[in-house]
Order: sequence, then structure tokens, then C-alpha cells
Amino acid sequence: MLDNGVLLAVKRIKDWGISKQDFERRMNLIAQVKHPRVLPPVAYYCSQQEKLLAYKYLQNGSLFMLLYGSQSGHSFDWGSRLNVAAKIAEALAYVHEEFLENGIAHGNLKSSNILFVHSHNKGLKSKDLIASIFKADVHAFGSILLELLTGKVIKNDGFDLVKWVNSVVREEWTFEVFDKSLISRGASEERMMSLLQVALKCVNPSPNDRPSMSQVAEMTNSLIEEEEKSISFDT
Repeated sequence: MLDNGVLLAVKRIKDWGISKQDFERRMNLIAQVKHPRVLPPVAYYCSQQEKLLAYKYLQNGSLFMLLYGSQSGHSFDWGSRLNVAAKIAEALAYVHEEFLENGIAHGNLKSSNILFVHSHNKGLKSKDLIASIFKADVHAFGSILLELLTGKVIKNDGFDLVKWVNSVVREEWTFEVFDKSLISRGASEERMMSLLQVALKCVNPSPNDRPSMSQVAEMTNSLIEEEEKSISFDT
């Protein structure tokens, strides 16, 4: 907390071999981000020993807390999860397109870094690394999709969600992967299957075979449109 009462979240960056000049150049570029769902740092500090990023502290929690906190995802219905997926994809596609030439990707995408400005209003913490990590961002997004679909943590006590989903799909027990709370409330199995296919493309072991985030955003937005048409038809 600052003297004026403003709350900040401070991120310490470890083991990143980059010059002060390059760090400052990247931070200044990121500070220019103009997207409603990308949260740029408000300040940074760089010395030979320490690199820090300061963000506005958002008090409404993260996607991780929504899925695995006290509510355990039970109030997080299919439509909301699909909407979260589409908004994350849209924001990440923007980051990739905006910073491709500068070699800046997110580099640390995970459900705990998907923050809520208001209830179910998503914001990405912006973090940058070298260009080779763009496809790693896609893999990380695919992992978040699997969290949304299964309600399970990515890795926990030796459990690896990506490996588990792939093994279940190989055994043709695909519907076993979905969060039971979604199925019990009548979520569209067809669109859950479609989103699962998007997720599996994103976590493809071969980086070159993963789609771009622009392509992923198109796929998730098309599922949103199908969901909205279905709701309109049902009512």
C-alpha cells in the first residue's frame, strides 16, 4: 500500500538475463497497450540485482480462485466459462499481433494471472519474454481451456491435466473429462466438445502445429455465436 492508500501488486522477475536498456524498451512498449482486457504495469524498477513490475491491485480475484476457491466453480456456469475463454483468446490475440515484430509475448499465462476487474470481467496481467514463447502462450491458453472444461487444476501432486485429458480422449471416454457441475446444469455437450477440440489443438506437443491466437479467437468467438443462437432459439 502506498502512502496515498493505493494498493499495488508487485511482481518480482527472476532469472531473466536481459539488459537494463532492453528491459526498459519492452516496458515502455507494454505501457502503451490499449486494450480493455490487458492490464499493463503502472511502474517498473530495474537494477542489476532486481527487476520489479507494479500493477494496480484488482480485488475481485482471479480465474484460479473462481474455479478452485470456496465456491469450487459451482456458480461458474457453462455460458460464463465459454465467455471467459473467448475474452482471454481475444486479449491474447491482440497482444500477439501488437508485439509480434518486437518479439514480446505474454510468457506467464495461467489461471491465477486472469484477473477480474468486476464480476466476470477479465483482465490479463501483461508480461513479456522473447518471441520463441508465442507458441508457449498458445499452449498455456489451451491449458486454461482444459481447466474451464474439467474444473481440475493443471498440475497437483503429480497429476498432469493435459496428459490426463489426452489419455481419456485416447480411450474414447471423452465425456468423462468434463466438469460434472456443467453437465448437471445442461451445458451443451456439442459446444463443450468443440471447445475441447480447440484446447487439444492448443496443447499439441508440436509448437508448429498449434494454431495462432488469432485463429483461436475466431474459433472461440464462433462458439459464442452458436451458444447465443441456441439460447435465442430455446427461448
